[in-house]
Amino acid sequence: MIGPLDEDSLANASREEIHGSLFEALVSQQMNMALMFLGEVTHPETGDKYRDPESAKMYIDQLEMLQAKTRGNLTPAEEKILHDCLKLVRRAFTHVLNAGN
Repeated sequence: MIGPLDEDSLANASREEIHGSLFEALVSQQMNMALMFLGEVTHPETGDKYRDPESAKMYIDQLEMLQAKTRGNLTPAEEKILHDCLKLVRRAFTHVLNAGN
């Protein structure tokens, strides 16, 4: 992975590195949205915390779909990122459900 996409890293990055960085950003974005709707992180603009497990579930479902559709086509690092993000959001989702919202 090349980390955040900036001009310097883009100039020397291969297409695979760019795609890897974009994949990581997509997975992180989906994870952060799920965590926001689980009340685990604050909304970046308002600073408020939300509890909307149904919306969080949609983002978790999207990550699961991404895992299923990309199986066998990811680098080990990409597989780990996706696996770790799913593990985190599933644990948070279970915690919210067990807490009764």
